[in-house]
Amino acid sequence: MTFKERARRHALDRIAMSLLSEDPELLKLARRVSRAARAPVLGGIAVFLHGYRRTTADIDLYAADPAAVGDALVGLGARWDAKKREFVLDGVPIHLVTDKETGGPPKETVERRGIRVVGLADLIRFKLESGLNRPARAQDVADVVALIREVPLDKRFAPRLPPSMRAAFKKLVDSVREAR
Repeated sequence: MTFKERARRHALDRIAMSLLSEDPELLKLARRVSRAARAPVLGGIAVFLHGYRRTTADIDLYAADPAAVGDALVGLGARWDAKKREFVLDGVPIHLVTDKETGGPPKETVERRGIRVVGLADLIRFKLESGLNRPARAQDVADVVALIREVPLDKRFAPRLPPSMRAAFKKLVDSVREAR
Protein backbone atom coordinates (compact mmCIF):
# COMPACT_ATOMS: atom_id res chain seq x y z
CA MET A 1 0.00 0.00 0.00
CA THR A 2 1.41 3.37 -0.99
CA PHE A 3 1.69 6.35 1.34
CA LYS A 4 -1.13 8.08 -0.53
CA GLU A 5 -3.40 5.02 -0.15
CA ARG A 6 -2.59 4.74 3.58
CA ALA A 7 -3.31 8.44 4.09
CA ARG A 8 -6.66 8.14 2.29
CA ARG A 9 -7.57 5.06 4.36
CA HIS A 10 -6.65 6.88 7.58
CA ALA A 11 -8.80 9.86 6.59
CA LEU A 12 -11.78 7.60 5.81
CA ASP A 13 -11.34 5.77 9.15
CA ARG A 14 -11.40 9.14 10.95
CA ILE A 15 -14.58 10.15 9.10
CA ALA A 16 -16.25 6.80 9.86
CA MET A 17 -15.43 6.98 13.55
CA SER A 18 -16.73 10.55 13.74
CA LEU A 19 -20.26 9.11 13.53
CA LEU A 20 -19.84 8.04 17.13
CA SER A 21 -19.01 11.58 18.27
CA GLU A 22 -21.43 14.20 19.55
CA ASP A 23 -21.67 16.18 16.29
CA PRO A 24 -20.49 13.89 13.46
CA GLU A 25 -18.67 15.44 10.51
CA LEU A 26 -20.15 12.84 8.19
CA LEU A 27 -23.72 13.77 9.15
CA LYS A 28 -22.98 17.44 8.52
CA LEU A 29 -21.73 16.56 5.04
CA ALA A 30 -24.67 14.21 4.41
CA ARG A 31 -27.04 17.04 5.35
CA ARG A 32 -25.37 19.40 2.83
CA VAL A 33 -25.27 16.79 0.09
CA SER A 34 -28.86 15.60 0.58
CA ARG A 35 -30.22 19.15 0.57
CA ALA A 36 -28.24 20.23 -2.48
CA ALA A 37 -29.10 17.10 -4.46
CA ARG A 38 -32.70 16.99 -3.20
CA ALA A 39 -32.13 13.28 -2.69
CA PRO A 40 -32.53 11.07 0.37
CA VAL A 41 -29.65 9.19 1.90
CA LEU A 42 -29.69 5.45 2.28
CA GLY A 43 -27.01 2.91 3.16
CA GLY A 44 -25.00 3.11 6.37
CA ILE A 45 -26.01 6.65 7.23
CA ALA A 46 -29.70 5.74 6.94
CA VAL A 47 -29.09 2.68 9.12
CA PHE A 48 -27.42 4.95 11.69
CA LEU A 49 -30.24 7.52 11.57
CA HIS A 50 -32.93 4.84 11.93
CA GLY A 51 -31.45 3.53 15.15
CA TYR A 52 -28.40 1.31 14.73
CA ARG A 53 -25.27 3.22 15.69
CA ARG A 54 -22.62 1.95 13.32
CA THR A 55 -19.84 3.52 11.35
CA THR A 56 -19.60 4.14 7.65
CA ALA A 57 -17.15 6.10 5.54
CA ASP A 58 -19.32 7.09 2.58
CA ILE A 59 -22.62 8.67 1.64
CA ASP A 60 -25.13 6.78 -0.45
CA LEU A 61 -27.80 8.87 -2.19
CA TYR A 62 -30.90 7.61 -3.92
CA ALA A 63 -30.83 9.08 -7.43
CA ALA A 64 -34.00 8.88 -9.50
CA ASP A 65 -32.19 11.16 -11.96
CA PRO A 66 -28.44 10.43 -11.62
CA ALA A 67 -27.46 13.23 -14.02
CA ALA A 68 -29.33 15.87 -12.00
CA VAL A 69 -27.97 14.56 -8.70
CA GLY A 70 -24.46 14.47 -10.19
CA ASP A 71 -24.80 18.07 -11.38
CA ALA A 72 -25.91 19.14 -7.91
CA LEU A 73 -22.90 17.39 -6.36
CA VAL A 74 -20.52 19.06 -8.81
CA GLY A 75 -22.18 22.37 -7.90
CA LEU A 76 -21.22 21.69 -4.27
CA GLY A 77 -17.63 21.13 -5.32
CA ALA A 78 -17.60 17.33 -5.60
CA ARG A 79 -15.41 15.76 -8.23
CA TRP A 80 -16.18 12.63 -10.22
CA ASP A 81 -13.69 9.77 -9.82
CA ALA A 82 -14.28 7.76 -12.99
CA LYS A 83 -11.96 4.94 -11.91
CA LYS A 84 -13.96 4.28 -8.72
CA ARG A 85 -17.29 5.38 -10.22
CA GLU A 86 -18.03 7.73 -7.33
CA PHE A 87 -18.14 11.39 -6.46
CA VAL A 88 -15.78 12.69 -3.78
CA LEU A 89 -16.47 15.73 -1.63
CA ASP A 90 -14.21 16.77 1.25
CA GLY A 91 -12.49 13.38 0.92
CA VAL A 92 -15.74 11.45 1.36
CA PRO A 93 -16.94 9.04 -1.35
CA ILE A 94 -20.52 9.63 -2.51
CA HIS A 95 -22.34 6.85 -4.34
CA LEU A 96 -25.47 7.29 -6.41
CA VAL A 97 -27.92 4.43 -5.98
CA THR A 98 -30.61 3.96 -8.62
CA ASP A 99 -33.74 1.88 -9.06
CA LYS A 100 -31.57 -0.82 -10.61
CA GLU A 101 -29.88 -1.43 -7.25
CA THR A 102 -32.92 -0.84 -5.03
CA GLY A 103 -35.65 -2.54 -7.02
CA GLY A 104 -37.63 0.71 -7.24
CA PRO A 105 -37.95 4.18 -5.73
CA PRO A 106 -38.55 4.81 -2.03
CA LYS A 107 -42.19 5.14 -1.08
CA GLU A 108 -41.41 7.36 1.90
CA THR A 109 -38.71 9.71 3.08
CA VAL A 110 -38.36 11.16 6.55
CA GLU A 111 -36.15 13.76 8.14
CA ARG A 112 -33.73 12.68 10.82
CA ARG A 113 -31.30 15.17 12.38
CA GLY A 114 -31.98 17.54 9.49
CA ILE A 115 -31.16 14.92 6.84
CA ARG A 116 -33.64 13.57 4.32
CA VAL A 117 -33.46 9.78 4.57
CA VAL A 118 -35.42 6.90 3.06
CA GLY A 119 -38.13 5.55 5.35
CA LEU A 120 -37.43 2.49 7.47
CA ALA A 121 -39.55 0.11 5.37
CA ASP A 122 -37.77 1.28 2.21
CA LEU A 123 -34.37 0.97 3.86
CA ILE A 124 -35.09 -2.60 4.92
CA ARG A 125 -36.49 -3.39 1.47
CA PHE A 126 -33.38 -1.99 -0.22
CA LYS A 127 -31.07 -3.84 2.19
CA LEU A 128 -32.89 -7.15 1.69
CA GLU A 129 -33.02 -6.66 -2.09
CA SER A 130 -29.27 -6.22 -2.13
CA GLY A 131 -28.16 -8.59 0.61
CA LEU A 132 -30.36 -11.61 -0.04
CA ASN A 133 -29.42 -11.75 -3.70
CA ARG A 134 -25.69 -11.03 -3.46
CA PRO A 135 -23.56 -12.89 -0.90
CA ALA A 136 -20.85 -10.24 -1.24
CA ARG A 137 -23.37 -7.77 0.22
CA ALA A 138 -23.82 -9.63 3.52
CA GLN A 139 -23.44 -6.32 5.39
CA ASP A 140 -26.89 -5.37 4.10
CA VAL A 141 -28.48 -8.38 5.80
CA ALA A 142 -26.41 -7.67 8.93
CA ASP A 143 -27.83 -4.12 8.94
CA VAL A 144 -31.39 -5.49 8.83
CA VAL A 145 -30.60 -7.86 11.71
CA ALA A 146 -29.16 -4.96 13.72
CA LEU A 147 -32.22 -2.80 13.01
CA ILE A 148 -34.53 -5.65 14.10
CA ARG A 149 -32.58 -5.86 17.36
CA GLU A 150 -32.03 -2.14 18.04
CA VAL A 151 -35.20 -0.37 16.87
CA PRO A 152 -36.67 -3.01 17.80
CA LEU A 153 -38.78 -4.55 15.07
CA ASP A 154 -40.92 -7.68 15.14
CA LYS A 155 -43.02 -9.67 12.69
CA ARG A 156 -45.76 -7.00 12.76
CA PHE A 157 -43.42 -4.90 10.59
CA ALA A 158 -43.46 -7.48 7.76
CA PRO A 159 -46.67 -6.19 6.05
CA ARG A 160 -44.81 -2.93 5.32
CA LEU A 161 -42.48 -4.92 3.02
CA PRO A 162 -43.22 -6.39 -0.40
CA PRO A 163 -44.87 -9.82 -0.14
CA SER A 164 -41.80 -11.48 -1.66
CA MET A 165 -39.63 -10.28 1.26
CA ARG A 166 -41.92 -10.92 4.20
CA ALA A 167 -40.92 -14.54 4.84
CA ALA A 168 -37.21 -13.68 4.79
CA PHE A 169 -37.80 -10.75 7.16
CA LYS A 170 -39.80 -12.93 9.57
CA LYS A 171 -37.04 -15.53 9.50
CA LEU A 172 -34.51 -12.84 10.44
CA VAL A 173 -36.79 -11.69 13.29
CA ASP A 174 -36.94 -15.29 14.55
CA SER A 175 -33.16 -15.64 14.38
CA VAL A 176 -32.69 -12.42 16.39
CA ARG A 177 -35.21 -13.53 19.02
CA GLU A 178 -33.63 -17.02 19.26
CA ALA A 179 -30.18 -15.50 19.76
CA ARG A 180 -31.47 -13.70 22.85
